[in-house]
This record gives sequence, structure tokens and C-alpha cells, in this order.
Amino acid sequence: MKPITIALAFMLTTAFAFAQKNEPVLITVKIKNTSILPKKVTIISYQPGETGNGTNGIFLMPGSEKKLQFKEGTKIYIANAKQVDTVMSGERIDSGVPFLTVKKEDDNKVFNL
Repeated sequence: MKPITIALAFMLTTAFAFAQKNEPVLITVKIKNTSILPKKVTIISYQPGETGNGTNGIFLMPGSEKKLQFKEGTKIYIANAKQVDTVMSGERIDSGVPFLTVKKEDDNKVFNL
């Protein structure tokens, strides 16, 4: 019985190790409202290996932060109304200059609006 338990534990450990390697590392970035007024922003993101975009509408009270997680290399846009309309029509905006391109060094950094 003991050899079977050891073999099963080894197989599960090996499977877990391979599963961990295939999952991309997510980097946490924080967006902060430095204004004395509340802000509503739309964040549009283009992650490497993804065909579409991610769109998040967030509301930030004065001085508050929002944590977001992305893959390394993700382009993040703080979209204006025209850019939101463009994305909602099915077109892309990632040919423009992003607010941020996520790097490993950005993990847990705060970016002010």
C-alpha cells in the first residue's frame, strides 16, 4: 500500500508542477484617483495572446485605489468617450500610445490618474 501512495503523491506533484508552469503570472497594478473629486474611468486592456480586449468601468472616490491584474505585456488604456465608442463598435485602439504597458517591475505599483 505504501508504494502506491508514494507513486500517487509523485504523480500529483508532477501534474501540479506542470499546471503551474502553463498558467501566466499575473501582475497586480493599482490605479489611484489623486483628485479631490470622484472619477469614473473606463480601462481598456489588450493582453498578449488574447484576440479581444478587456473593458472595465470603475468608479474611484477621491484618494481611493483599484487593484487590477494583468499578464506581462498587457497594454492598458484609460479610455476617453471616443475610444470607448470605437471599441464598442468592434474596432481596436491598441495602435495608439497606452497609459501603461505592464512589466514585471510594475507589480504592486500605484499609478495616479
